[in-house]
Amino acid sequence: MILVRYGEIAVKGGKRREFERRLVENILAALERKGIKAKARLIRGRILIEAPDEAAEIIAKVPGVVSVSPAREMNYEEVPDYLKEALKGLNPRSFKVETQRLDKAFLKTSVEVNREIGAFIVREFGWKVDLENPELTIGIEIIKGKAYVFFEKIKGVGGLPVGTQGKVVVLLSGGIDSPVAAFLMMKRGAEIIAVHFDQGKNAKNVVEKTVEILNDYSPKDIELIVENHFEVLRPYVAVLSRINMLEWTCVLCKVAMLRRAAEIAREEGALGIVTGDSLGQVASQTLANLYFETMSVRFPVHRPLLGMDKEEIVKIAREIGTYQAFLEYPYCDCPFRPERVVTQGKYGEFLKILDILEKEGII
Repeated sequence: MILVRYGEIAVKGGKRREFERRLVENILAALERKGIKAKARLIRGRILIEAPDEAAEIIAKVPGVVSVSPAREMNYEEVPDYLKEALKGLNPRSFKVETQRLDKAFLKTSVEVNREIGAFIVREFGWKVDLENPELTIGIEIIKGKAYVFFEKIKGVGGLPVGTQGKVVVLLSGGIDSPVAAFLMMKRGAEIIAVHFDQGKNAKNVVEKTVEILNDYSPKDIELIVENHFEVLRPYVAVLSRINMLEWTCVLCKVAMLRRAAEIAREEGALGIVTGDSLGQVASQTLANLYFETMSVRFPVHRPLLGMDKEEIVKIAREIGTYQAFLEYPYCDCPFRPERVVTQGKYGEFLKILDILEKEGII
């Protein structure tokens, strides 16, 4: 039995039941993709999953889950005998009992259960009680007249169930930032479609590995659409070369990708585009250039990493596992990159470029 806890969903008012049902569906789908057949019981504030203990690590990666615990279900009167056997052979320096009573009809309070079970453990094993920093925590949750006993609490992703906020298209490279942006949007309930602009040199294979890692946080396989980066960008660069404004290449590269992503988003019924932009990190990510890029696409662009620094982004990438894939990403030297790039472009110059692109039917 896996005891699943969720948090933010519980305050969603009229949407609560819908969010809970979606979370249950996502958990069962995630387990099925790993070859585990399971059953679920939804009760207020908890989901009980009938599955092997190893399913806990899979469930912990499902957005919407706050924490999970492999647990054993029993009558409260059976708890001492169960602990007598389950704890045999252990010798922790200290312990505590931590009870949560979700069933208020249960006659004993949480404090009373803690004292009663704690006293039994002391009598039976002679262990020291430490309420502040115990080596072993014995967890008990009282739910609908039953006691659920567990010894670990695995931290979950938190957030909202994937699919409750619609779909978005994510510009996914093999770098550090965009996979983190994709993860954060899934954590907020968005279903993602990944679009990669391939530059060759094994980049596509690394992105495919990244998608496999992100799939652990998605109830179904993430769709990956691969575009040829050079074919998408070439007509833009041709215009910039002819009008002697190649310093705008990096900005127009992002414009080209965003506009193609917007086309895909409309085809897929997505509600926005997501990028891994972090303010000021590279030339195309200055505030001025982000403004130019956004206003040229006429479609919502979301940037969940905008206010983060690199250390914050790397920390999340390591936690979710995408950083390891990034280490395999080949260096791709873009042949279109100019010697000088615009960081604080002039609005009039950008409008001039857009006007020419429109007249030539490129945008």
